[in-house]
Amino acid sequence: MKLVVHVVFGLIACLSLPAYGHLDGAYSHDPNDPFTDRSQWMKTIRDDVQLSEMALPGTHDSATFQVTWLPIFKDVVETQTLGFDKQLEYGIRVFDLRLRRTGDALAMHHGPVFLDKMLGPALEAIQRFLLDNPSETVLVRFRDEYEEDSNVKLSLEQVFANYMQVYKAIYLNAQDPKITLGQARGKFLVLSGDGRLDKFGLRYKDEDIFDIQDEYPMSTNWALHDKYIKIKQQLHKAAAGSRDVFYVNYLSASHRSFPYFVASGHVSPGTDAARLWTGLVAFGHSDLYPKFPRTGCTLGMCLISFEGTNVLTRDDLQALNEQSTQVRTVGIVMADFPGDSLIESIVRNNYRWGHNLGKE
Repeated sequence: MKLVVHVVFGLIACLSLPAYGHLDGAYSHDPNDPFTDRSQWMKTIRDDVQLSEMALPGTHDSATFQVTWLPIFKDVVETQTLGFDKQLEYGIRVFDLRLRRTGDALAMHHGPVFLDKMLGPALEAIQRFLLDNPSETVLVRFRDEYEEDSNVKLSLEQVFANYMQVYKAIYLNAQDPKITLGQARGKFLVLSGDGRLDKFGLRYKDEDIFDIQDEYPMSTNWALHDKYIKIKQQLHKAAAGSRDVFYVNYLSASHRSFPYFVASGHVSPGTDAARLWTGLVAFGHSDLYPKFPRTGCTLGMCLISFEGTNVLTRDDLQALNEQSTQVRTVGIVMADFPGDSLIESIVRNNYRWGHNLGKE
């Protein structure tokens, strides 16, 4: 009965209030949104720092930008709007690339959906970037995403080895999880999401090396709050964890919710679109979805609106960056549509009070 009352009053309140746009720097859906050039942000990190103890911004399903041939599924498939070059320029250092064998090449996929891209152009973008910015390194998580074409003649290992040979000038086969930034500068490393690729890099599925939060199924939009709680728990677990472990935290989720909604809490994909209302109202203090914002407040009554994981995580990172109790950084943060302030907060975590990874 209490929920019904909340919904009824909320409907009345919503009808009387304008739909306010929600522009926040943690979320970006327009490729023309303003970003800071962070092409060389690793230059100020010490050589002896292990990659596992660094805070690294990453993108989930990094190749889903500019898919033009399937517009009807755009909001389902698309998780990024920036191309590889811009992602790297703005500070992203971890890619998530999903592969499908076709002939003797590797295509980029999101499940069964071909993303209009082959693996070659992604590696070419990484090569351009690293040759121009030898202080940096890039970690790439690879996995076999979809069943191979019928015309495939080579094994996954053989095809992948051919790519690594072509890009051997920038490829570093790192088997030691304690690899340092100094050893990795100017190179990219493979994070193997498939046992057949383990010999090419670090074993992403090895729980002794990687501690991963990737709770991606969402049955309804209202599961967004629970997803955020898992993200927050992983941030704090990493901050108090071992420097020898790669902690990975996915801000993304899907199934019954669009990727843009999970990242932003918006009613539509736009960077400045309005927040979506949960259908609930808070009268004074309320324990309902406590991490979601109270908006459109009037006469002691506020709408409870959705908030995206990008914004909530950015706020948590800013708070952590001011604390001196962290043992290490928050690790790898993988996001859909990351905005400038989210990337900045992740990078700054390398210089947090109490444990500075920067050069003197």
